[in-house]
Amino acid sequence: MNIAIIGLGFVGLTLSLSLADRGFKIYGVEINRDTLDKINNKVPTINEYGIKEILERTLGKTFFPVMELEELSEHPDTFIICVETPVVDGIPNTTYITNAVKTVTKYMNGDELIILRSTCPVGVTEKYVIPIIEDELKQRNINTALNVVYAPERTAEGVALQELSVLPQIISGNNPNAVIKAMDVFRKLTPTIIQVSSIKTAEMIKLIDNSFRDVRFSYANEISLMCENLGVDVHECITKANVGYPRNNIPVPSPGVGGPCLSKDPYLLATNEQIENLPGKKSLILTGRKLNESIPSFLAKKIKEKIPMNVISPKETKIFIMGFGFKGEPETNDVRKSPTLDVVNELHQDFKIYSHDPIVTKEVLEKHNTIPVEIEEGFKNANCVVIMNNHKAYKKLDIISLLKNANKPCLFIDCWRLYDKKMFSNSQDIIYSGLGVV
Repeated sequence: MNIAIIGLGFVGLTLSLSLADRGFKIYGVEINRDTLDKINNKVPTINEYGIKEILERTLGKTFFPVMELEELSEHPDTFIICVETPVVDGIPNTTYITNAVKTVTKYMNGDELIILRSTCPVGVTEKYVIPIIEDELKQRNINTALNVVYAPERTAEGVALQELSVLPQIISGNNPNAVIKAMDVFRKLTPTIIQVSSIKTAEMIKLIDNSFRDVRFSYANEISLMCENLGVDVHECITKANVGYPRNNIPVPSPGVGGPCLSKDPYLLATNEQIENLPGKKSLILTGRKLNESIPSFLAKKIKEKIPMNVISPKETKIFIMGFGFKGEPETNDVRKSPTLDVVNELHQDFKIYSHDPIVTKEVLEKHNTIPVEIEEGFKNANCVVIMNNHKAYKKLDIISLLKNANKPCLFIDCWRLYDKKMFSNSQDIIYSGLGVV
């Protein structure tokens, strides 16, 4: 089976390499020249465990990245669309999907399998994708039964290659033949394939996965704000409420919930059209999303209020921020929608911001108005140190020794409670704080 995968971002590249590594002939179509050149030079454009090894052993053998479909050496049996669906001011933009479908349809004979893997608002496959294909084939006098499937991507950044081989694959299509063809593809990846009753159901499942997690995290973040206002330690409340109580699994608070998926999918699910049908025209999902979006601003305000002003001017005040990937576990070098960037945007005009991340490049850190340094240099003479994500490297620091090199007193913001606040209870030199910290 020859497969053309449209879009070699996080979703398309991991799927391409996983299928190519299992013997499929994969043509990866990517219009971004810089991305394409890196991949063709065996340089992964995303941070995934094992990706470089798979790229090296499949490139030019079973994996063939190209810029346009015209470059394909043979006609694909299957097209898989993996382009993004951006959200601008809360409104989903599906033009990337429709443009990709129009491009693919020009190369169809009519009997190919089309799989949409992009995350999209419910109804996009049937409202836009199928009609576009039908219209194009009709204009070319091709009369055949279409084979269209929606099969959402469900992996987490940092462990995608591993999850593709174990997570259940959701599938639904416009006819039984399309579903059978899609199963022939995905059963090479995962032992569990779940066929659902309709394409809209498959689209809905993808969106409720991420939106549920976002609302769940927003609950913890709202509790942290309440605890702080009441003078109660949120970590003690949550961790001890969870102990031995099987009905609870409350997450700990975070300095915002970012990344390209959780920050976007609630808007794809709770569209204006859907909200119109809700009681009071209010959405719990969007309320949670907006609360999560507010946390970085709350944190920046807290830093401004608590930072010791023991220098000549605020601009000479050194703030050292650690962790720029939108999450630390599993680790990622992806800074899209990172809460850290939101915090930096509110601080960099007033303070001197130094930065560190174990895997985000110095070029990226510099691009976002910070000065990249090693950890020891970051702590040296710092007026404030902020740990923004729970990267494994930050859990093993000799934090007391590092803070001895900071200015005194030093504000230490530990957003993930990586270190026990009792370590600093008797210190006059360290002001320990975080989210929901008394």
